[in-house]
Amino acid sequence: MLTGESVYTLLKAAEKFLNSKGLTDSKADSEVLLSFVLRTKRSKLHLIRDQKPTDKQVSQYKEYILRRSQREPAAYITGFAGFMDFEFKINRSVLIPRPETELLVEVALSVAKKENKKSALDLCTGSGCIAISLSKLGTFDNVAALDISKNALNIAKENAEINNATDIDFIESDIFDSIGDRKFDIIVSNPPYISETEYSTLEPELGYEPKIALTAKDGGLFFYNEVGSKVLDYLNNDGVVLIELNANKLDEIRQIFLDDNYKEIEIINDYANLPRILKAKIFK
Repeated sequence: MLTGESVYTLLKAAEKFLNSKGLTDSKADSEVLLSFVLRTKRSKLHLIRDQKPTDKQVSQYKEYILRRSQREPAAYITGFAGFMDFEFKINRSVLIPRPETELLVEVALSVAKKENKKSALDLCTGSGCIAISLSKLGTFDNVAALDISKNALNIAKENAEINNATDIDFIESDIFDSIGDRKFDIIVSNPPYISETEYSTLEPELGYEPKIALTAKDGGLFFYNEVGSKVLDYLNNDGVVLIELNANKLDEIRQIFLDDNYKEIEIINDYANLPRILKAKIFK
């Protein structure tokens, strides 16, 4: 499958092979996987372009490239993903952290600083990337992370240890069922929001990710309805909700929050100018 005597020629062969399989980001995938095999930073590959990998390294790289050609995401192959300049351990129990979701963290940090918010809850925490980033980069006195999946919470706890974020309260709960009477200044979430119809049209890579973390009932609106109707009981006065959007259902989601008597509803676009986050405050 792959031939090449050096790092450079091996990379080029891998890129060509992945291109032949229809992958659109073959250069990045080739570099990510080889840097993982060689235990070096991707940015350093050009410095060792003439180096000859060992037979064992070449064999491992070939295996990884073959798996990627079968549309397994590179992050699941390596078992790690970057987010907000931190590294997170992942497996198929959790979603791969997306660069777009970093905006949710950035907005939460900005709101917390501007409005002196001291407590935050991350709903559907998955790998823990949002909660851990908030804990590391913010000035919160209290950060909690909630998920219905015990396997996901185990990964999130490992990531908290890896990133030395030891002050997060991890809670196994179906949305708010196990929160009790706790209240927070900010509640953030990147929830499941894909409908079954949408799911059937997604790229093959998403078939490797946990479906429970991707899809939602009621045409993808279930979680928005649950949050809209229940989150009032778990926010402090002047509390803020920040929730990632299904851009295809922007109007329906906004109407849910309007119907539930929120105020200052704001839609925040991402860097591609697509609606990415709904920010809302409550009437109390």
